[in-house]
Amino acid sequence: MPTMNLSMRLIRSATVTLHWNGFTLLVDPYLADAGAGRSYGGELRSPLVPLPLSLDELLRDVDAVFVSHLHSDHFDDAARETLPKSTWMLCPPDVAGGLRADGFTRVQAIDGQWEHQGLRLRLTGGRHGPDAVLEDLGAVHGFVAQWDGGSLYWVGDSIFCPEVERTLAEARPAAVVVHACGADWMGHGPIVMDCGMVEAVLRAAPAARVIATHMDAVDHATVTRAQLRAHFGALPALAQRLCIPADGERIAL
Repeated sequence: MPTMNLSMRLIRSATVTLHWNGFTLLVDPYLADAGAGRSYGGELRSPLVPLPLSLDELLRDVDAVFVSHLHSDHFDDAARETLPKSTWMLCPPDVAGGLRADGFTRVQAIDGQWEHQGLRLRLTGGRHGPDAVLEDLGAVHGFVAQWDGGSLYWVGDSIFCPEVERTLAEARPAAVVVHACGADWMGHGPIVMDCGMVEAVLRAAPAARVIATHMDAVDHATVTRAQLRAHFGALPALAQRLCIPADGERIAL
């Protein structure tokens, strides 16, 4: 069997597309126009920047959508209104009821593992911030994607925590996608990774390429792309394995 190539495109914030064998998976669609969503920090309305392409272009070749959790910067009203109700929606079991309530008719809860055309997704756990916010912010999930010739760990909305560290050790992924804006919530944070946590991922996975996303798009962020680059300017050996893509950028995996 020929080796299957997987590629990823950062759309904006945490929204990415994964492409393999002619199949496209849209992950955590945050589709509102710039400034048309909610404010998370109390000052500016997110998203702070526009999509790098039109909705028609983004959705034209999407075969399925993965929704990790229902926070509005991962699945917003624009996604609810724009995606056809017949869209193939993949999600953790605790998200399925919400998607069905939104009228989606083809919802598939992943109970452990999902496989399609040689790509296998296995759900992973995480922590959406420190203990003080876990009850408010709820459960979050990532996934490990495996295919002939490679593996990818999409961490999801999690800080660096024992669950993430354990997945890195067990899965030994070739690439790791982290949410790296260090977002704050009501004075408690970070609720996703900051510079030090991205560094911890790179040290815990010494053979992996780390891709930093979920940046420069939400108003409660505390870390920008420029700040993340500056942090790793003093760590050139780690910086060689860190990718900080621009919105719209495609990454071969």
